[in-house]
Amino acid sequence: MNGFTKRLEEAKLLLPPLAGYTDYPFRRILSEFDPPFLCTEMVNPEALVRESQRTMEMVKMVKGDHLNGVQLVGSNEESMRKGAAIVESMGYDYIDINMGCTVKTVTRTGAGLSLMMDENKAVSVTSAVVRTVDIPVTSKMRIGPTEDDKNATVLSQKLVDIGVSAITVHGRTGEKKFGLEVNLKGIKEVVEAVDVPVIANGGVYTGDDSIKLIEATGAAAVMPGRGLIGNPWLVNEIMFSLGGNNISGPVLGERKQVTLRHLKYLCDFYGERTGVIIMRRLLGKYFSGCVNAGLLKRDVQRMRTINDMESLVGRVNDVNGMEYVRP
Repeated sequence: MNGFTKRLEEAKLLLPPLAGYTDYPFRRILSEFDPPFLCTEMVNPEALVRESQRTMEMVKMVKGDHLNGVQLVGSNEESMRKGAAIVESMGYDYIDINMGCTVKTVTRTGAGLSLMMDENKAVSVTSAVVRTVDIPVTSKMRIGPTEDDKNATVLSQKLVDIGVSAITVHGRTGEKKFGLEVNLKGIKEVVEAVDVPVIANGGVYTGDDSIKLIEATGAAAVMPGRGLIGNPWLVNEIMFSLGGNNISGPVLGERKQVTLRHLKYLCDFYGERTGVIIMRRLLGKYFSGCVNAGLLKRDVQRMRTINDMESLVGRVNDVNGMEYVRP
């Protein structure tokens, strides 16, 4: 059993690669909640080989006691092989291969969900990565490309045969959108078909959700998704729940502190202008419990500087369930 598998089976939690969200600043925030793993957003291996500035920013590592992973998205064996070698040389602990992204700019290149539509290509690409590196290689996929083609079980068996260390299964097909019911049966079928850890993904917004997902599927671990956005406390909630314990949610003061720290990390990394723009779409998530959350989301669009943001956060008062006080 390698270190990745041992840690996964102990923690029962694998944090996700979230395109557009799990950048370096957010991974810094998540690292403060003692997660067992952190993973970058999906990375194009060809851009990694070219040392694209944006891509090199995406793979900047947050060091700590956790294991670090990079998710690669591609369909060219040589590019994936070279990209994987670079990731390993940077000191990352594992590589995940994206087989679930439905964005057209990704699928039209044969990557993401398109790999599930071409099992031979999925196997050859994955095999190229597994043969290149000594660190664990995992795969994140869906139940299937369509409702009529749910091939996660068959594809998972093929990937395990060539040396994949774990499989993450998102419990919806490529046709199903977020918010719709998770196919628990489909995940369970994969769990029962392979002898490596299967991570269940989909619909995890609370600690109780994680317990129910593991009980219903028999998965070795869970992977939250969008529920983490603006809610890094979910890391602790899940880990406490899976350990049979309860934990109180953050008080308003803590929410403010973490939000402002995230803002600082964003501005330090991207510069003030870009950092503030990114925080505009995150602020409402951090304070989604506000009575007037809609007004908060509207007002945040006028913010231009760190001082503007700090002033706005300061006007969120703990009155009648975190009521937002407008200027």
